[in-house]
Amino acid sequence: MRIGITIIYAAALSFLGLGSETGYADWGQMVAMCRNWIVGLPENRLAYWYVVFIPGFTIALFVLGWNLLGDAARHVFDPRMRRK
Repeated sequence: MRIGITIIYAAALSFLGLGSETGYADWGQMVAMCRNWIVGLPENRLAYWYVVFIPGFTIALFVLGWNLLGDAARHVFDPRMRRK
């Protein structure tokens, strides 16, 4: 049930540099490496929008999927939820 928030914590710690070692594929490290490109070039601020959007959107979809799966499992296995 708490897998989604665990993924968020792992990505946040990795973004701050407290997660896994550098060189491993990690969503938090991907966003941290793209930190300098968030604002973009002065001529075109949105030139590299996808560099930060793709890992962030992937984290959001992954966490949403685990939360929906956990909610469905609770509805199936919780006897109090079956009565409603």
